[in-house]
Amino acid sequence: MLGQTPIKQNYIGVRAGYLLASTDLTTVTSIALPYQIRLGGVAPLNSFYAGAFYHHTLLPWLAYRVDLNYQRKGIENQLPNGDVVFRQKFHYVGLTPLIGITPIDGLGLFVGPEANVYFGQSIWSANAAPIELGISSRVSYRYRWIGLEVGYFKGLNEYTSLNLFGARFGFKNRTWQAGLLFVPAMLKKGSSSN
Repeated sequence: MLGQTPIKQNYIGVRAGYLLASTDLTTVTSIALPYQIRLGGVAPLNSFYAGAFYHHTLLPWLAYRVDLNYQRKGIENQLPNGDVVFRQKFHYVGLTPLIGITPIDGLGLFVGPEANVYFGQSIWSANAAPIELGISSRVSYRYRWIGLEVGYFKGLNEYTSLNLFGARFGFKNRTWQAGLLFVPAMLKKGSSSN
């Protein structure tokens, strides 16, 4: 009927896209040194993410969402001229429960905690943390069965550390995501209504 607000639905979708993994470094010197150590050459890693999500409408303007994702994060080590020495890639499977507002149908602004379970890396390190915890946010817009999404993650704990010449360096993840989301059930509904 004209003038009625469309009913917002609950749905399952898939998401995938580009991930930029950046690293925050913390330095804790374990012994008194007559000089300061800086760790150079740490650069962001271009990567990807993929996963599935469940979106549940609570009120016309409020919803929660639960994401289950695979993410490949890590660092590049570069020389001063920008040549890559190596890439260290960390693999994670994570769960992200989000709560957010949906001011109009298809638009969502979400925030919530994220827990990622570490399950391997390309270059072995004994100091990898088994679980990475952080805070995530997502902004998405969906039109019918397809949408765009951007996200940000800030790690709260170190995902690995390095001891070098009496100093300890801790590494925390910061990631940005940009990608597509798909809702297969809405594709079927859209084609049957035409």
